Amino acid sequence: MQELYEKARNWLRLHPNVSFHYTPTHASWVNLIECFFSILTRQGLQQSVHKSGKDLERFLKAYFAKYNDHCQPFHWTKGPEKLQHIIELTQQFQAEYAAANL
Repeated sequence: MQELYEKARNWLRLHPNVSFHYTPTHASWVNLIECFFSILTRQGLQQSVHKSGKDLERFLKAYFAKYNDHCQPFHWTKGPEKLQHIIELTQQFQAEYAAANL
């Protein structure tokens, strides 16, 4: 296990633009890709009809190209106190769930 840990640390040293962030269990809303898919669904897919897979593929490529012209980084709107509260509630839920399912 230690060898794997060292390999990961070495890889991260070679890739300084990559960082890892803690994502609490049962908090998939933190996952930014889900935010992006929500935007895609609301802005594109809910109002569109596609007659084929190729039609859908063309639509998605055009949507991504247009989105990339004006996209900006997602900004976290919850403060650290709110996140800490969520982490604590998640840990409490996990402990209670584990105890109830022994």
